[in-house]
Amino acid sequence: MTLTVQFLTIVSMIAGGVYLGAAMDTFRRFERHWKKQVFMRYIMECGFWLLQTLLLFFLLFQVNQGEMRFYILLALLCGFAGYRALFQTSYRRVLEWLIRVIRRTILIVRRILQVLILTPIRLLLQGLLLLIGGVVTLVWKLIRLVLLILLYPIRLIGRLVWRMTPKKYRKIYSKLAGIYSKMKNIAKKALASLRRARR
Repeated sequence: MTLTVQFLTIVSMIAGGVYLGAAMDTFRRFERHWKKQVFMRYIMECGFWLLQTLLLFFLLFQVNQGEMRFYILLALLCGFAGYRALFQTSYRRVLEWLIRVIRRTILIVRRILQVLILTPIRLLLQGLLLLIGGVVTLVWKLIRLVLLILLYPIRLIGRLVWRMTPKKYRKIYSKLAGIYSKMKNIAKKALASLRRARR
């Protein structure tokens, strides 16, 4: 291993130590979201350290083909300690600022989407439903009007026939009409009880 490679390795491992300190602070900042869940916490811890190990080894492999030396660990510890001593406070402030900016950006985007997309779609659907309801009501009223006009002559004929019918036959018809109305009421009650039973 040449001196240039050794120098690049030491510099890279110091930078890796700084990165590791920043990554740990970032991880601990978001740890509160899964800290109470033991299983999730275990998975996140294992995943975090496995990822950091792979990244540092990839960095070492790019610099010196993955050769491990004792001074590499010392350089890594020096970088980590340098981060703790020099950059930790500033990085935490920047991290909190970034989190606030991202949260505000998400809130603004959500409000814009709600105002420009969700609210117009909801109003459009409500308008369509009102329009459909109005059209159905109008069509039903027209149908009723047409039926009333068409059935009016039949009603007149029925009244004439009723007046011309002898009284004894009228009584029979009245009894039949009463039986029909009773059967109709019984059927309505049965349907209502079935609907309640389904609920």
